[in-house]
Amino acid sequence: MKKFFLNPLFATFFTLLMAVLYYTICYVFRFKYGIFDIEEIGASEALTYLFYGFAAGVVLCLYKDYWHTPRQTTFFALCFLWLAALLREMGIQHWLTQHDSTAIKIRFFTNPNNPFYEKVISALVILTVVGVILYLTIKHFKQNFIEFIHFKTIPWTIAAFAGLGFITQIADRFPANYAKATGEHLGEPIRFALKILEEGGESVLPLLFAIGLLQYHFILRKKICQNDDVSTSIAQDTPESKTNKYY
Repeated sequence: MKKFFLNPLFATFFTLLMAVLYYTICYVFRFKYGIFDIEEIGASEALTYLFYGFAAGVVLCLYKDYWHTPRQTTFFALCFLWLAALLREMGIQHWLTQHDSTAIKIRFFTNPNNPFYEKVISALVILTVVGVILYLTIKHFKQNFIEFIHFKTIPWTIAAFAGLGFITQIADRFPANYAKATGEHLGEPIRFALKILEEGGESVLPLLFAIGLLQYHFILRKKICQNDDVSTSIAQDTPESKTNKYY
């Protein structure tokens, strides 16, 4: 089971499986009970918070893998991004301003009616998040790219996470962009499918985050055990050990 969990394609398989389950459940409820707006009934939001809580539990259990090690800064940066994503899910864009609900979108900054100080606060929040992302990218991109080519587990999990995040953003904006470009609205089945993709994808992201931490934990434990075995083997092959084994 652990071997399958550490397979580079596990995160991709898990994402596809969750998508199938999400679509199946939502379509069954829609056909039986006429539920369309899965966001309004709160089911997807409850699942998302539940999965964020699970990810928080994983972080608390595995922090020793990073504490007082060269990986500590990376760990704090990842925790910061996890917190930023949670606050985004909770609606931080509504807290940063009293005049507009789009504090982290471009139109908030281009609207002359929004106070300057609110734009500054929002810009600082956005720049901080972008700065942390750039830090992680610059620090780990080369290694992760090489390991991705060599089909290593963690880079492929990161790729699944990033790919899913990108897809959810497209699903979120596509209906509005389509209507703006064509003057027509998408049909209800397509809007329903995109809504499921957006809401379901956002709920799976914290699970992928937790999966990546767990995979790294098992890989790290395996390396430590291998190094201990090598050290023991070297110690046993020393002249002193070869002499002492006869006494």
